[in-house]
Amino acid sequence: MKPVPGFKEWLTNIYAALALFPFLSFPAVWAVVYVILRDKKKSSHLALDVTTVLLLGSVYAMSRQALFSNILFWSVVLLLLIFAGWLGREQNRKRGYIDGWKIFKVVWRFAFLLFSVLYFPLMLAGIVSYLRTI
Repeated sequence: MKPVPGFKEWLTNIYAALALFPFLSFPAVWAVVYVILRDKKKSSHLALDVTTVLLLGSVYAMSRQALFSNILFWSVVLLLLIFAGWLGREQNRKRGYIDGWKIFKVVWRFAFLLFSVLYFPLMLAGIVSYLRTI
């Protein structure tokens, strides 16, 4: 089966457009999912998951642009991996087994929190960096 010509570019352009302002996509995704499912909790979770994916790309690109390095992004990824390991250890101690899906969900929601916090200072740093070049 041959891939559709231009599909990769189209998907990349859609992602780039949504990743410009990831917090504007949250209500849009929430509304679409809510209209389909009529479930506020599932709508919120899916909108948060989509926004996290968009924040990943945004924070990565902004850290490269504003700081001329991606060390901040990879430091946060390392922090998330350490957090996942700690959660796994605590879960194994308490229950005797590790539920990988539950750990993934907790780490993913924590990633939303971390990348949300990083988004705004990086956006400000990017604006300041851009204004300096003018």
